[in-house]
Amino acid sequence: MWAAQNEAKNERRVILSQLRRYVLLPLLATLLFVTLSSSSVHALNESYTLTESTSRLQESSTARVLLALNVSNANTLTNYAFTWHVKDPSGAMFQANNQTSAPHSASFVESVAYPGKFGTTASLDLVGSYLVWVNQTQPPLVGSTGVGTPVQFQVGLTDTLSYQRTLPVAIKATGYKPSLNVTISISGQSGPAPNFPTNKLADSNGNLSYVWSSIPASIPVGNWTVSLSGNPTKSPPDVQSFTILPANVTISALTLSRSLLQASQTEDFRFSATYPNGSRVKTGGASLLVVEADGSTSDYVAMSYSNALNVFHGTYQIPLSSQFGPWVATVEVNTFDDAHGNKGPVSGVFKPFTVTPAILAVSVITASSNYTVSDIVAIYATVVTPGGDNFTSGTVTATTYYSTRPIGSPLQLFYDQSRGKWVGSYTVNSTNPAGFWQIQVNATDTYGNAGQGSTSTLVSIPISPQQSSTFNYLLIAAIVLMVALAVLVSWVIYGRKRVLRRVLKVDIEAIHAEAKKVENQDFFKKVQEQLKQQRKEKADGTHAG
Repeated sequence: MWAAQNEAKNERRVILSQLRRYVLLPLLATLLFVTLSSSSVHALNESYTLTESTSRLQESSTARVLLALNVSNANTLTNYAFTWHVKDPSGAMFQANNQTSAPHSASFVESVAYPGKFGTTASLDLVGSYLVWVNQTQPPLVGSTGVGTPVQFQVGLTDTLSYQRTLPVAIKATGYKPSLNVTISISGQSGPAPNFPTNKLADSNGNLSYVWSSIPASIPVGNWTVSLSGNPTKSPPDVQSFTILPANVTISALTLSRSLLQASQTEDFRFSATYPNGSRVKTGGASLLVVEADGSTSDYVAMSYSNALNVFHGTYQIPLSSQFGPWVATVEVNTFDDAHGNKGPVSGVFKPFTVTPAILAVSVITASSNYTVSDIVAIYATVVTPGGDNFTSGTVTATTYYSTRPIGSPLQLFYDQSRGKWVGSYTVNSTNPAGFWQIQVNATDTYGNAGQGSTSTLVSIPISPQQSSTFNYLLIAAIVLMVALAVLVSWVIYGRKRVLRRVLKVDIEAIHAEAKKVENQDFFKKVQEQLKQQRKEKADGTHAG
């Protein structure tokens, strides 16, 4: 009996062993595989990111929007399946499905194009928002099956949502009957835009394309609405808002009439201005900033449009009191305005130039060309700046020279408003030297501007009787000396010839006779006095110089 019982127990052990080997172990392996395959769905690091290829586009029958789901830290041995949902502006829902194939990487991207994979009725022919979200169908999720944050993209009529004035507006739409006459309207708070509404036919595929070539530079800024209508009317209708902004005016390089000029001369400034569409600006103006060499003293130049020059033009006369050195002219940011609120430039436009002291032009004349004792030598000086204006404030002096020796002290001239000249005068006296006088006039001011000019005049001093007698004595002395010199030369050349000795004796006797006459007239005494007088005058002149 005990043997039978032991045999039965052994049989049961064999059966249980076989069950564990052939049934339980494969079942446990299957359960383990399923557990491993599903455990990554609940992993803490798994993440989903949903994106779209564009945030906005125009209505189109050919365009596509690529929707992408980026999955990270995924189970590499599990297939992932997703259902994509798109809700268009009319409220219609469209779906598409896709899935992975195991094994795959821990990070992968699943994508689908709208409307291509969402059925034949899906389209991009409605204005408004298209909402996108994704549900995960494999592996199953506990609770919500939505993965990634829902996104949306916009479909509109215009190629952008805001425009600067003068730029073109491109309009596209689709979903109309072939060759349908579509009415295009653009309006704002002030009413319809110029030349609107207008009409255009859709093409054979029901597509419409229209370009508003240029937004007027003077149109009011703000929100505007474009609307398209045809029969039948689309639902929702083709209506969209956009914004018109002031234009950024571009200023060309600033040009100058000269890069180096003197104080009192006039600088000429020019620039051209253009709208964003490249057309010329011909209204408004700017205040050009001119900064002197110290970097702080400044002034403004009004720039206005010149029809003759076809540019904006302004001038500035450099004051005589200006600083000398490098100056800078600047069209500052947004200081230009076309009178409609379009401004520029977006960055400053600079141009340097240099100012130097003025070289004054001085012209001098006298009332007469010949003066004598007691005459008044009237001096008239015209002083003109490089800019062509009369120099009326400063210091103007006249200095008179005989040869290189000044006559008297420098004479200060004063400005005669009635004559428009600087005037002054000398009185000729008997002690002045006779001959040509050189009159030099110098003009200066406290700012460093200067110039000079000169003229000459003849002054005749009458000879007194004493001076006449002295002159006669000197003349006789000169004659005697010349005769003596001739005799001496004759004696040297012909001294050994007796015939000439007699002639020489006669000549010597004649010279003695003349010498006695001169001696009787106190000739030598007078000559000595004259020489003393000349030495004294020369000494006085040297001290005066």
